[in-house]
Amino acid sequence: MRAYEFLFEDIWSDVVANWVNTGIDLLTVEANVNKFKQLKNKNLIDGIEKDIQFWKNKPFAQFVAFIDANAAKLDATKGAKRAKIKASTDEIVLDDTDKWLVVVPLSKQASQKLGTGTTWCTSTRSDDNRFDIYTSDDLTSMIYIISKTTDEKYAIRFENNTGKVVECRDKDNFDIGAEFQKIIGFTPQRLITQCRANKKWQEFIKPIEQRKMEKILQNGDPKWAYYYATNVIKGRWPEVENLIASDPYWAVYYAKDVIQGQWHEGESVIASSPKWAYFYAKYIIQGRWHEGEKAIASDFLWAYYYAEYVIKGRFPEGEEAIAGNPELAYKYARDVIKEQFPEGEKAIASDPELAYNYAKYVIKGRFPEGEKAIASRPYLANDYKKFLQSIGEK
Repeated sequence: MRAYEFLFEDIWSDVVANWVNTGIDLLTVEANVNKFKQLKNKNLIDGIEKDIQFWKNKPFAQFVAFIDANAAKLDATKGAKRAKIKASTDEIVLDDTDKWLVVVPLSKQASQKLGTGTTWCTSTRSDDNRFDIYTSDDLTSMIYIISKTTDEKYAIRFENNTGKVVECRDKDNFDIGAEFQKIIGFTPQRLITQCRANKKWQEFIKPIEQRKMEKILQNGDPKWAYYYATNVIKGRWPEVENLIASDPYWAVYYAKDVIQGQWHEGESVIASSPKWAYFYAKYIIQGRWHEGEKAIASDFLWAYYYAEYVIKGRFPEGEEAIAGNPELAYKYARDVIKEQFPEGEKAIASDPELAYNYAKYVIKGRFPEGEKAIASRPYLANDYKKFLQSIGEK
């Protein structure tokens, strides 16, 4: 199949074929045929000349001359549309040159209008439009770059507080971050800096940020308080620290990601949770944390982890909890204290595999308490017998 047959319907392909077969470059033919389609679709040409078949046996140069003669009509329609865009009050025009119109939409309706012809989630007219979510929840803004010479459109999304680029997209929603400057001729940061300096934009985002803070405080949600501090303020948010300190999970992450160290105000609630007391000790204190050991010692899993990864040795306060779990009692004996663990032997003896391994790798000798369980598995009983024979025991 010839290349132009991929690009054009049957009614077009034979016309294109005639010109391509005379030596005209396919891309040149494609560009002019697409302009012809635009003129026809906008009813800017009439008579027999609007029928592509009329041009089938005409010289390509004559076709191009016809397109060029009518190109002004197409530009005029684009100019009228641009003027309408500029007149709107719910967008900010950052730049308007012969080549580009650079606009910041301030409402979903403006975003839908400016993004017509794209596949952006901020321009769709369906219920999935994310403009309000991006602005009110994510606290980001959009900049649309609209070509005045082609149908191309590009979008930048950036963080209001930091100016950091979140994404750059073409009209088909493909990521063009790496190619943006090459395509547009300047960096996204140039437009973002211009936008953030714009007083209308500053006044636009101020109430959005205020509503976001008020919503977090009213809902009493420590998760969103943490997210706002880390993603928007990029630092401490004293007004909500009591809220964050009410939840051990978010208190630990606030200490880790915002305080970046010990956070005394959150320690009382953290110390009440075995899991988060362990995480606080390991990742924030990076050593023993006596205030949290009572809670940690009450849970066999976190007591074991605390012994192995924080203390790196015996944790007497947690041994009662550890001793009740067969697997962790065995691992505590083998990997942590590296000797017999009498308090855990009852639990270990209840599991045939663990009892056998305890005898072989910890006691390195006979384990009477576990022999009943070992004997319940013939293959283990046989291995246990061979093991005892190898160390000179019957």
